[in-house]
Amino acid sequence: MEAISFDVDGTIVEARFMDRFWNELIPRYYAEKHGVSYEEALDYVRKCYNEVGDKDIKWYLPDYWFERFKLDIKLRDVLEEFRDELEIYPDAIDALERLRGKYKLIAVSNAVREIMDFELAEISDFFWRTFSCPSDLGDIRRKPEIYLRICDFVKLHPSKIIHVGDHPFFDFEVPKKAGIKSFLIDREGRNGHIRSLKEIEKLLHL
Repeated sequence: MEAISFDVDGTIVEARFMDRFWNELIPRYYAEKHGVSYEEALDYVRKCYNEVGDKDIKWYLPDYWFERFKLDIKLRDVLEEFRDELEIYPDAIDALERLRGKYKLIAVSNAVREIMDFELAEISDFFWRTFSCPSDLGDIRRKPEIYLRICDFVKLHPSKIIHVGDHPFFDFEVPKKAGIKSFLIDREGRNGHIRSLKEIEKLLHL
């Protein structure tokens, strides 16, 4: 094994950061712009999200939603508004520190580059390569070909990489189809293979 690929949101960065972006801030801006209640805005925004679905690249593009909702805002300004709520999981920091130097560490995300770089700014030195799939590859991780393209970029065979993430489809089923050994993390201990990123080293020695 030469490299470990990590999903970002929900794996490295606490999931509530982007949850708040999509499900609190965007509805609030919509409510202010269009003069409706927050509850009405939230219902409408979520209805629109569901119409698109999380396997469509548009779902992950803030500019698409800003235009669709006619919001005169800039992504960076929105992110800065709740910067203080951005948190890295403690077990992620511990794992990255222990694994750096032993393996090439890669970050892979369905978030656009501006969001990904914002989230990883304080820990970017841990990563050998980072891939924003929409911005760098023109798609999200809905097909194994995306993972195979990442393998081509880093010049590693899929058998030389493992992937770790919290989404059963994007982080487990899809990379598995690409020939990448994958582990699903669920810190609540419900459906994951691991509950903490601290378990990775033990798995690598099996």
